Amino acid sequence: MIIAIGLSTALGALWLSRPALDWPDRRPIGALFLADHTHASEKNPRGWFNQPDLDLHGPEGKARFKKALIAYVERSILILRETGAQGMIAWDLEGEEFPHKTTYIGDPRLLDRLAPEIGEAADDFFRRFRSAGFRVGLTIRPQQLVLDTAGSARQTQPWDYDRILLEKIDYARNRWGATLFYIDSNGGPLWPAEVIRLRRLAKLRPDVLLIPEHHDFLYYGFSAPFASMDRGAGPTAHATRILYPNAFQVLAVSESASSEAEVDAAYRNGDILLFSSWFHGPGAKIVEKVSRQ
Repeated sequence: MIIAIGLSTALGALWLSRPALDWPDRRPIGALFLADHTHASEKNPRGWFNQPDLDLHGPEGKARFKKALIAYVERSILILRETGAQGMIAWDLEGEEFPHKTTYIGDPRLLDRLAPEIGEAADDFFRRFRSAGFRVGLTIRPQQLVLDTAGSARQTQPWDYDRILLEKIDYARNRWGATLFYIDSNGGPLWPAEVIRLRRLAKLRPDVLLIPEHHDFLYYGFSAPFASMDRGAGPTAHATRILYPNAFQVLAVSESASSEAEVDAAYRNGDILLFSSWFHGPGAKIVEKVSRQ
């Protein structure tokens, strides 16, 4: 009896996670980190551009920020072109004012409130990438940010997190035309119901690519799970392709540990290469060579 129930549950989960993903473009995606919490300062409280001496205060503060942002965008666009990328994901659009585990806010609806210096410039930021022919995207989280009176922040877990994600996706789609979404700090196997909820979300918005941080093999039916060569990941497993023939992942290329052969194998396997694209480092150079062959 117990075995029969378990088998029925497993088959039901497989049926619910039948492939709902159609994303034929497997060109690389650039990851953009605009800030770093360890470089935050009184002048630059969100650590923008790793420049603690960038003064955002006073009448000229926003102008200084906008000048640095445009330089960052122009440099990134050149690298995205050189690597033949399909688009970019802004990992920390709200900056990095808070320490881990709240570093990535993942809520574009709060941008104007949390980081007004980029809130006013965000439309132009994404427009420049779109005008250059690239898809745009950002990090979202299935949590709700809570700010306390002391100025600290924490992420709370709402029961209706799929609604929260949908609201964040629609805000970014409507305001910036975003279609690439890295889902940070999701539950993965720790939240069994998440497969059903996120698959439903993927069906509601079939024009976006969901990239969940945590996952198991069922996630390949509706998303492109995140994996990292820094953590020993390689090409999408053959066993996964048995269930989902068109399965692929978004595989982060290491700046130090990825060999050209490993990156090439993943690219030829149909996985999307994710690389740091705000500077022309080792990862970008490998991706450029592999994608141009």
